[in-house]
Amino acid sequence: MEVEQIYGESFPLEVRFQLASWIEDQFQPGLKMPDDFGAHNLTGLAYSLLNQLDARANSIPDDSANFLTKKKLTEQGMALRLRYNQNPAALALTVKHCMDQEAAIVARAEGGAILPAGSNDANVIHQIRQNLSIIRQQVRSETTSDVNRLKQEHESINMELYSLNEINTAHARLQEQHGDSFHEVKKLLGEKNKLQRELTQKLGRFITHFKQLEERLKGIFEAVKNIQVEVLENKLVAWKREQQLSGNGLQMTQSLENIQEWCEGLAEVLWTLRTQVKQLEILWNQVSKFQSAPTPNTLPDLIAGLTGLLTGLVTGTFIIEKQPPQVMKTNTRFTATVRLLVGGQLNVHMASPNVSVSIISESQANQLLKAPSQSNKRKEDYSSGEILNGIGNMEYHASTRQVSVTFRNLQLKKIKRTEKKGTESVMEEKFSVCFWTDFTVGELNFQVFTLSLPVVVIVHGNQEPQALATITWDNAFAEWGRRPFVVPDKVSWLQMAEALNMKWTSAVGSNRGLTQDNFYFLATKVFRNPNLGQDDSKNLVISWSQFCREPLPDRNFTFWEWFYRVMNLTSQHMRGPWNEGLIMGFVSKQKAEELLTAPGCTHGTFLLRYSDSELGGITIAYVRQDGMVKTVLFVAPFVSKDLSQRSISDTIFDLQENLTYLYPNIPRDIFKKFSSAITKDSGPTSHGYVPHSLKTHVQGPVNEYSNPATPLNPYEMYGAGGYTDEVDASNMEYDIGDINITDILNITSASNLYQDHINTI
Repeated sequence: MEVEQIYGESFPLEVRFQLASWIEDQFQPGLKMPDDFGAHNLTGLAYSLLNQLDARANSIPDDSANFLTKKKLTEQGMALRLRYNQNPAALALTVKHCMDQEAAIVARAEGGAILPAGSNDANVIHQIRQNLSIIRQQVRSETTSDVNRLKQEHESINMELYSLNEINTAHARLQEQHGDSFHEVKKLLGEKNKLQRELTQKLGRFITHFKQLEERLKGIFEAVKNIQVEVLENKLVAWKREQQLSGNGLQMTQSLENIQEWCEGLAEVLWTLRTQVKQLEILWNQVSKFQSAPTPNTLPDLIAGLTGLLTGLVTGTFIIEKQPPQVMKTNTRFTATVRLLVGGQLNVHMASPNVSVSIISESQANQLLKAPSQSNKRKEDYSSGEILNGIGNMEYHASTRQVSVTFRNLQLKKIKRTEKKGTESVMEEKFSVCFWTDFTVGELNFQVFTLSLPVVVIVHGNQEPQALATITWDNAFAEWGRRPFVVPDKVSWLQMAEALNMKWTSAVGSNRGLTQDNFYFLATKVFRNPNLGQDDSKNLVISWSQFCREPLPDRNFTFWEWFYRVMNLTSQHMRGPWNEGLIMGFVSKQKAEELLTAPGCTHGTFLLRYSDSELGGITIAYVRQDGMVKTVLFVAPFVSKDLSQRSISDTIFDLQENLTYLYPNIPRDIFKKFSSAITKDSGPTSHGYVPHSLKTHVQGPVNEYSNPATPLNPYEMYGAGGYTDEVDASNMEYDIGDINITDILNITSASNLYQDHINTI
C-alpha cells in the first residue's frame, strides 16, 4: 500500500496507528507549520510524542494476548530515542513530513486538493485506511504468531501424551508382574502422576490461550465486518450512485481505486482469518477429547461468518466500471467494461474465467434478484434478446492491478418486448444488461452476476428523446436498493429543477447552470400556468405525465421535448454565448416585450430567447422605436440547421442595422469573439472558386433608424403580437466579395459560379 511505503524505521507505522488521534491533532496533516515554530518547539513536540508512546505501551495489559503488541511498542520507543537522541527536532520534522505525504496521497486518490483535518470525507477515508492497516498488521503478525504458539503448545501436549502412554504401558506391565509394592512400579507411578499434573496444567494453559485468541479473532471479525459495511454499503454504493447520476451529467468524484485498495485489504484479512480459524478448529477437535467436560465449540459459527463476509465481498465487488449506453439502438455497436475489485488479491484471473453478456427484462431482473443466493442459476433462463460478441475473459492488468474484461464490439441484434402496461410506450420499457461469471477460490465456488443501469432499447433515432426522458427520470429519482426498476410517479419541483440543471450544465459544458429565474420560467411552462407565483413552484410536485407525456398547451410536443431540443441547440451551436451570459433564453414572449419596452431601452436593444412554438429554436427579440412608439419584433426562430450555416453571433452582426445593444445596455460588439465570418478580400480557392458566405437580413419599413436600402416586406410585423419577421433561405444574401475580372476570365468554373450568384440576386 502506498501509505505504508511512507513509513519505515525512521518512524514506524505501528506508532502512527497507536497514537493516531494525538499525532493528527498535533501535526495537522496537510497544513503548513507556523513560521515561528522553531527548533525549541519541535524538540518539545518530539519529547511529547515519545512520552505519549511510553504511556500507551504502559497502558497495555500484561497478559499473553497483548504481550507482542506491548513488547513491540516498547522496543520502538527505545529505537526512536536512540535514533534521534542527538537531534530530537528531526523526529518531529520526520513525523510532520510523513503526515503531509499521507494527506497528499489521500487527496490525490480522491482527485482533489489536500484537505485539512476535519474534512469529513477525508477523515472517513483516513479512518478506513488506518483501521485496515491495524487489522492487517494484527492478522499478518500477531494472530499468526498466536496460532503458531498454539500449534507448538499442541505439539508439546502430544509429546507428553505419548510419554504418558508409554509410562502407562510400562507401569501396567510391571504392576502385573511384580505388584504395587515393587520399587519400579512406585517410581513409574510417581512419574505418571507428575506427568498427568503437568499435562493437565498444559491443557489448561492451552485452553486459556485458545479462548483468548478465539475472542480476539471474534473482535477482529466484528471490526472487519464494520469496515466492510462502510466500504460496500456506503463508499461503493456512493460510487454507484454517482455513476448513475453521471448519466445525467454529474462529474464523478468518488475514487474506484480507493475502493479497490480497501476491498483487497478486506479480502486479504478475511482469507487469512478464515485460514487461521480453520487451523484452530483442527487443533480444538484434537485437544477437546482430553477434556472431561468439553467447552462448547463456537468456531464453526465464526468460520460461517467469515465465509459469508468473503462471499459478500466477492459478489459485491463484481461491478460494471463502464456502463453500456442507457439508450441502446439495435444493430449498433456498443462497449462495456466489468471489473472484479478483489480479483487480483484472490488470484481469480489465474483460471481466466469467462464473462458472458445478456439483456434481461424488468421482470427477469426481479426474478434474478429474488432467487436464493445459494441456488445455481441458469443464464439461459434470463434473456430477452440476442447480443453478439457477448463472451470475454477476465484478465489481470499488471500496470493497474486490475482484473477486468472490456467488451468492445457488443451489438444488440434482437429484443423481445413485454406486453405494454396501459399507456406505456416502448420508450418507457426498461431492460438491463447482465454480466455473468463463475470461478473458484480455494474450495469456494462463486457464481456472480451484476446488472447494468436501466436501458431503453430503440430502433430509430426519432425515439431517442422520449427514451432519454425515461433514463433521465430513472437516473435522477431512483432510490438505492429499489425493486428493479421502480421509480416514483411524482417528485418535487425542486428535485426536478436539480435534475434539469445537472443535465443542462453537462450538455453545455460549463459551470454556468440554470438560475432561479430560469427555474421559475420552466415551472410556469411545465405546470401550464404563466401566472404561477415565484415562490409557489417550490412546493409543487411534477408528475411523469406532465414531464414527458402530456403536450404543452396548443403544441404537439411535451415539456421534455422542448427542453431537450433547446438544450441540444445551445450545446451544439451557442456554448460560448451561453457561458458568457449573453443568452437569456428562458423568458416568455410577454416578459421579453416588457423588458424591451421598459424606460431606458433604446432603439435596437435586443435579447435572445428560446422559441415557444418552434422545437429547438431561438429567436432574436428587438425593440424598434418610431418617434415615441416602441415596437418589439421577433425574428423567425433559428434552428440547428440555420445555425450550422451561420452562427448566432454572425447573424447578430448581419442585422447590425437593427440590433445595437444586448439587453439591458451591453454593446453588440461583445459577440465579436464568437464571430466566424469570412473576410471579404479572400481570393479564389485552390479549386478556382470565389469564396462566398451567407448573410441574414430582415425586411421592414424605412424610417430614420432603419437601413434605407432595405426593401419593404408585406409580412413585416407591426407591433407586438403581430406577424413574425420571416428569416429563411430566401432572405440569405450571398456576399461574393471583390471580383478580379482577369481571374474570372482565366478561371471558367469561377466565372460560372459568379454568373449563378448574379442570377440569384
